[in-house]
Amino acid sequence: MTLEDLIAAAEEFGLRVKWDNLGRRAGELRRSGLVLLNHRKSVLTQRCTLAHEMGHWSLGHDWTLYHDIERDELAADAWAARLLISPVDYALAERLHGPHAGAIARELDVSTRLVEVWRSEVWKGATTARRKGHLRAV
Repeated sequence: MTLEDLIAAAEEFGLRVKWDNLGRRAGELRRSGLVLLNHRKSVLTQRCTLAHEMGHWSLGHDWTLYHDIERDELAADAWAARLLISPVDYALAERLHGPHAGAIARELDVSTRLVEVWRSEVWKGATTARRKGHLRAV
């Protein structure tokens, strides 16, 4: 999924995407539905950040209330990983590169963090469902 495809999907969610210099930060989501992406970051970082912010929006995370930051960040990363990494593409990349998260990330054009979250949160859940007979093997 290209950055342009992702922006179109974000707009379908009711989000608006703009770019700004955010210093060291890659992006932010405002309550109004505005996603700011750091134009000084790579396209890969912008894609992963936009998918992450879409995750926060989709999951209804609200920073005006008390929330578990670590839990919400992991949930948004898992949402982004599900969006950007298909099980088939992951399996092929792992077959090509072995378990090396960085090499798999380069192959899939995502961050190493999303590969690691995909393995621990998404693939683990898919494997559990497969053992219970809910999914066919990839």
